[in-house]
This record gives sequence, structure tokens and C-alpha cells, in this order.
Amino acid sequence: MSLQSLTTIKRAPLAVILGEIGSENKQASSSAGLSLVDKAKSYGISVKDYLDLAVDVRASEGEDKGKYLKNANERMSGYEAALADLNLPVQNNFKQGIVLQAAADSFSARPGSRALFPEVIDSMMQWSTKQDQFESTEGLVSQTRTVTGNEVITQAIFDDQGQLNTSPIAELANIPVQTITSSDRSVKFFKHGSAIRTSYEFERRVSLDVLTPYANRVARNLELSKVAQATRLLIEGDGVHSAATPFAASALKNWDITGSKSLKDNYVGLADFLARRAKAGNPVDTIIGNYDMWLELFLMFLPTKTTNSDAAELQGRGMPRVGLQLDFLQGVNFKISSSMPAGQLMCYSVGDTLEELIENGSVLSESETAIKNQSITYIKTMNMGYRLVYGDTRTLLDLTA
Repeated sequence: MSLQSLTTIKRAPLAVILGEIGSENKQASSSAGLSLVDKAKSYGISVKDYLDLAVDVRASEGEDKGKYLKNANERMSGYEAALADLNLPVQNNFKQGIVLQAAADSFSARPGSRALFPEVIDSMMQWSTKQDQFESTEGLVSQTRTVTGNEVITQAIFDDQGQLNTSPIAELANIPVQTITSSDRSVKFFKHGSAIRTSYEFERRVSLDVLTPYANRVARNLELSKVAQATRLLIEGDGVHSAATPFAASALKNWDITGSKSLKDNYVGLADFLARRAKAGNPVDTIIGNYDMWLELFLMFLPTKTTNSDAAELQGRGMPRVGLQLDFLQGVNFKISSSMPAGQLMCYSVGDTLEELIENGSVLSESETAIKNQSITYIKTMNMGYRLVYGDTRTLLDLTA
């Protein structure tokens, strides 16, 4: 199914967008909920984003001006107005007579409102203690796109043996060109995530926010699974772009792992590696390693009492000073992936290496089941794929070789 352009969404009053989701007639409510999910799916966005784009909040107020005001100067978003209209609070506010359990009652009485169940749980988590995601694809990928699920792997072919724009173009000479070609291979998509299912009886007896720590675990496991898939692709390649180029650390300047020495004792070697990659035209701005590698780099920069070099002492007395803070040494970020092999670091430039692809509608497909079944289900799943952009940006630094 091809995605509809977001520019074709026509804004309308909330009552038009929600239809009969708030109806006491369970069949009518279910039908309207499924319709809302289908509309969001056709644009490849979440129900929350669809409501924000499609609902004209000002027009929704009618004669009841100020009905959807958050404060004196700001109206609710389309999603927030829908929560208010369907009686789906995301936090307790006893001063205003709002109790979180009202959301569970609405889910039970109006099945169509369960189209918003994952969104309500996610919003509820924002008001609770949410654990940090130490492993996440944020910072590992250049961008995230929503696709139909049939994404072809492309390849860049240079007409000048890869020396693109490395020298001035002579008069009347050909302009260097890189041709982007499609291959006969497609991106592989995998489903990530898990779910929490409860009965209506459970929701009526237990406060809805009891799900918060469980939802946190679901979100963390989803990210761990995504990071593992991205890490494998960076190391092994995608069938069109080959595996990452291996580099033996023993070839680096002053590299020494004799005795108890390790990466933490080889700052000069690390600087040599980063300089080599920059000189080759592929500077490194992102390094991925496991927790042990993070500790090694942390210990590398642990402060110690040292004696200044002769140059540093002379600079303090007015002798010439040379600024050496270059981006390829200063702008490198470390990201954790517990899937990285021991003793190895994946080093690359994040802006032109890896794309994260979300299959159209995969975030929403499970919401239909929650509406139809006799249970309330919080599902956090995504069909994800990863695509390499260029094949020459990745270097696998082997600290044991």
C-alpha cells in the first residue's frame, strides 16, 4: 500500500475525526476506532500524530469557546482534545476531580477508544519515572524514514575512482558524478517489541498506572532489539555493501598491550587511528562498543597527576602556541551496543552510513486487535529495517589483532 501525502490531510472538527468512538453503542464505537486506525495507517503515522494534524481544535469548540484551552494563551493539540473528549486522562489531578482510573473505564465502555490505548500509556509514562535508554538507535542512524516495506538497497558508483571533488575542475572538464543505482536486493524487515495484555476486570480493579514499570521494560527491550539489528548490519554489510573494513590495532602508532596494558593505555594509538580515517576521506564521528569498551575509554581519560611536556611549559612562558583541536579528534561520540563483539569498535560517520526504516502501519497494526478482542493490550512493536548508504565509511577496529 502506497502512503498518502501528509499534505492531503483535511483538517476538521474533533467530532468529525472521532466519529462514534465515544458512543455507548460498543459496535459503533469499535467500527469508528478501526476507521481511525486505518486513516492513520494510510499516512504511515501514529494515531496521535494523525489527530494532531487532522483536528481543527478551534473549529471543534463551536459555541463553547475555550473548551479546549490548556491555559489562557494555549489551546490543546488535536490529540489532547481527543483525550479530553473521550475522558482518557493520563495523570491524576484530584484538585480538578480527575482520576486516572477514568481512562480504564472508558476503554471498557467504549471499545473504539482503545485505538488510543498505546498512546495513553506512553503519555502516562511521561508523568512517571521513565528509565533512561542507554542503548538506543538514536545517534546510530543518519535518519529515520517510514516506507511501504519494499525498500530496494541502492549503491553509489563514482565515475572518478572515488576521488569525488578532491581537486578543482579544469575548464571544460567533466564534472565528477556519483550515480545512485538500485540493486536486486531489498531491505530485510524484522518485528521488534512485545506486549502487555490485561482483562477488563483487571483494569477495573487496578489503577492504570500500575502498567508503567512494565511498559518501561517493553520500551527498553524494543530498543535493545533494534540496536542489535543495526549493529549486525554495520558489521556484516547488507549483501550489496560488504562487511566493514577490518583494521588491526597493532598497526597503530605506539600501540602497546603488553603486560596489563589495554586500550585505556593507548591514547596515541587512538589518535593515530582517527587521523588515518580522516586522511583517507572517511573521518569518524561515532564509535560503537560494548560496556567493557566504554569502561576502557572512560579509564583512558581518567585524570592523573602528570608533568607538563617541555612544549607545554614553554607555552606558559610566552613561547609559540599551536591550536590543534581538530573536529576529527574532538567531535567523536561513543554509543553503547551490548551486541558488539568483545575487543572490537565499530567506527564510522553517522551522517552518511545507516538509515533506519519503519514499515508503514507496523506501529498501528496491533491496535486493531486490541479493539476487537475481549482484553486491553498495550503493544509496542515496530517492523524495522536498516539500509547502508555508503559502504566505505565503516571500519571495524580490532583491539586484539
